[in-house]
Amino acid sequence: MTPLQAPHQGMRIPTIMGLILVIALVGVVIALFEKFSRGPTGAAGSTVPQDIAITNIADKSFTVVWTTPNPATGAVTILSPKHTPSTAFDDRDMTGTLKSYLTHSVTIRSLTPGTSYTFRVLSNGKNYSDQNKPYMTTTAPTLSGEGSGLEPAYGSINDSAGSPVAGALVLVTLEQGQILSTLSSPSGTWLLSLGFARNTSLSRYQRSEERITETIRVLYNNQQSNAITDTLNDAPVPTMLLGKTYDFRKQQASAQKNTTVAQTKRESPSVLGDTTIAKSSSVKVVSLTSPAQNASLTSSLPLISGTGIPGKKVSVVVGITNPTSGTTTVGNDGIWRYTPPQSLGAGKQSVTATSVDNRGKPVAITNTFTILKSGTQVLGDATPSASLTPTFTPTPVASAEASPSATPTPQLEGEPVPTSGTTLPTILLLLIGLTMMTGGVVLFSR
Repeated sequence: MTPLQAPHQGMRIPTIMGLILVIALVGVVIALFEKFSRGPTGAAGSTVPQDIAITNIADKSFTVVWTTPNPATGAVTILSPKHTPSTAFDDRDMTGTLKSYLTHSVTIRSLTPGTSYTFRVLSNGKNYSDQNKPYMTTTAPTLSGEGSGLEPAYGSINDSAGSPVAGALVLVTLEQGQILSTLSSPSGTWLLSLGFARNTSLSRYQRSEERITETIRVLYNNQQSNAITDTLNDAPVPTMLLGKTYDFRKQQASAQKNTTVAQTKRESPSVLGDTTIAKSSSVKVVSLTSPAQNASLTSSLPLISGTGIPGKKVSVVVGITNPTSGTTTVGNDGIWRYTPPQSLGAGKQSVTATSVDNRGKPVAITNTFTILKSGTQVLGDATPSASLTPTFTPTPVASAEASPSATPTPQLEGEPVPTSGTTLPTILLLLIGLTMMTGGVVLFSR
């Protein structure tokens, strides 16, 4: 019996080795597939525009926004109806020096109402179009009146470590309204005027109602954050962390459930002359939104902004050791802005803004902040990402709510943003692997 069993035992060795080799080969194929199909397939320096959208469409202007996987310069070239193309640069490059950013916002101004415009997006000097055709949008018609009367929305953006995010792209869409956008300041704060927001067709201003649903989408460094709120809970919008989703709609409603109308006034920062300001269409909020309290800034010339009564003067005093002062005027959109005439020194600083409310009472607000030393804080490099084809999305960001009458549970802590994917490639690879393994068994058993 031993001589007859020897050949059979000798055949088991190559069969086992063959199975091991086949399994190893399948593992290598799957690993390589996962690496090149789901990993950063784009070049390390990819600057292909992503998340392209047209926002802030008015009668004489509109804004084009997008993101890039890596820092890049950005501009928009208007092709028509002008005979000679003209170029508009990033809103942060007003000095004429082009800088590289992860998010991009280019506003084209001095346009003609109700006119169609075609354009191309420039990223690091390279032209990008919509499937080999120029992008196109039409300016809104000119409207009469003073807008909707809605007050500005504002909030702040932090990263997962709780640090302010400068330059985050914030997209806000009112229910049945157009999409609006802005960029977060060095202190992570953002501010958007809603007073002249229009409906989806741009044919009229947004109607001023007691509660209007808003969707918020924040994009930065290959990350995003999503939130749903309303006009009763947008001044301020609670701090949002990148990578989280939120629902802020019931936050104030729950607090007001057992209070009287006189108790529904919203608290504002500590002010002189009035400690609470009502949130209604007849009362305009006087606020100091940027820099936020205890913010840490990298710029020695921070943009100081807030809200107030349109047309009213705002006195601003900046600095602690060598304070400087100046005045500015609240715009028709209810927002005021001021930049110090000279650079602020590193260390702790303060700013005091003084104005009057709609009842003529003086309101003074003081925030303290810190100017970081040069090189103290450096924004991280972008994570390489796949080189995707630019996607044109001129329509408002989709709302996350199922129905306006729904009663969702507040998600104040935030939930992780879902990530998309598919199991089909893996299933196919497993089938291929099983086929190879079966073939290996047959091959080595002969």
